[in-house]
Amino acid sequence: MSEPISLVIVSVDESPSAQAAARHASLLARLLETPLQLVHVMALNPAELSDIPANRQAESDHDRAKRKERAANVFAQARQALDPDLAQAPTEVLLEDASFIRHPDRAILEHAARHAGCLLVLGARQLSDVGKFVQGSISNEVVHRARCPVTIVHDRADVSEAARLGQVLVPVDGSSHSLKATTLAGELARGADVPVELVFCRPDSCSSGADSPEEEGPAEEAFQRAREALGEIPRGIEEVVSQGTRIPEAIVERAEHYAAAAPMIVMGRRGLGKWQSSLLGSVSHRVIDLAPCPVTVVA
Repeated sequence: MSEPISLVIVSVDESPSAQAAARHASLLARLLETPLQLVHVMALNPAELSDIPANRQAESDHDRAKRKERAANVFAQARQALDPDLAQAPTEVLLEDASFIRHPDRAILEHAARHAGCLLVLGARQLSDVGKFVQGSISNEVVHRARCPVTIVHDRADVSEAARLGQVLVPVDGSSHSLKATTLAGELARGADVPVELVFCRPDSCSSGADSPEEEGPAEEAFQRAREALGEIPRGIEEVVSQGTRIPEAIVERAEHYAAAAPMIVMGRRGLGKWQSSLLGSVSHRVIDLAPCPVTVVA
C-alpha cells in the first residue's frame, strides 16, 4: 500500500505561514515517530553588472554572507515554533547554489527525492487564480510534481491552530491514490488518538460520467476498501456520502463541520496533467485553496 513515513521535511522561510508550517510539521513528526528536518532554500543573486565574473567568488560574496545570516534567523524562528514534546531536535539543511536558484520548487523536490519515505510540509503561497496560472505557486507546483506525500498549511493558520489535530477527514473513491492516503490517515489518527471520517462524494452526474469501477466505484465498496487500509482506529470511523456537483466544495464542507475540532484532510492526488489542472482545476488543488485546515495530498 503506502510506503511508511521515515522523515518529515518542512520548508521554512520568512513567509507568514512558515512558523505555522514548522509547528504542524513537528506535530506530524511526533505523531509518526519520525525525525524532523528543517529546509531553507537560499537563492543567491547573480553577480552585479559592475563585477567581473571571473573575480567573483561565492565564498567571499558579501550578499551571500547576508543571506546566510538571514537563513540562520529563519532556522531560529522555526525552532521556536516547534512542538515542545518533539522527541529529538531537528536537523537543518540549507539548499543553495553557486549561481542562482530560480526555481525553489525544483530545489525542494530534488531534495525530497533523495529521501525515501519522506513527508513534505509547506506553507501555502496565496496567489490569485490568475497569478497561479501565469506564475505558478511553489506549493501547487510541489503538490503536482512530488512523489511523496505533501502537507500544505495555509497562510491564515497560526501556530496555535497548527499545533492541534482532533479529526482526520479522508475523501475516498476506491482509487490507489485514495487508499495510500487512507493508510497514512490511519497512522496519524492512531498517533493522535482521534477519530476518522471517510467521505464518499457522489456527483449528481456520476451515473453517466464513471470511467471505471476503480475510479468511481459505489460508496459501499469504497468504504470497505478504505476501512481495510485504515486498520484499527480506537476513536472510531464514521462514513458519510455527499451528493452534489462540486466534489472539492463537498470535501471542504465536511472540514468546516469539524472546524472547532482542528481537522486535517488527507486525500489522494487526482490524475489531471499540469495544464489541465491549471485550466480546469484539480480536486486536490481546489481543496487546498478552499480548506480551512491543513491538507495532505498523497500521490
